[in-house]
Amino acid sequence: MNGARKVLAASAVAFSVALAVVIGNRMSAEAMAVVIGVVCGVAASIPTSALMLAMARRSRSACEEARAAESRPPVVVVAPGPMPASPAQVPWPAYAPPAVRAPREYHIVGDDAQ
Repeated sequence: MNGARKVLAASAVAFSVALAVVIGNRMSAEAMAVVIGVVCGVAASIPTSALMLAMARRSRSACEEARAAESRPPVVVVAPGPMPASPAQVPWPAYAPPAVRAPREYHIVGDDAQ
C-alpha cells in the first residue's frame, strides 16, 4: 500500500510539471506574470491566515475562561418616583418652543430672467 502511494504521488508531480511546461510555453509574458503574481500572493497569505486563526483561538479560549470565572451581576430595578400633580411642580425648567424661521430664498444659477 505504501508503494502505491509513492507511485501516485510521483505521477501527480510529473503530471503537474508537464502541465506547467505546456502552459508556460503557450502563455505570453504578461499572462505568466499575472499567474505568478497570483500564486505568490496566495502563498504569502497562508502564513498570515494561520497566524490570525491561532490568535483567534487563543483569544476565544481566554474569553471563555473569563466568562466562566465571573458570576452574573445582580439585577437592580429602580421604581420611578411619584409624578407631580401639576406642570408647575416640574423640577426642571420649561423651555420655550423654537422660533419660527424665515422662509428660505433660493437663487437658481444661470436664471437671468429675474
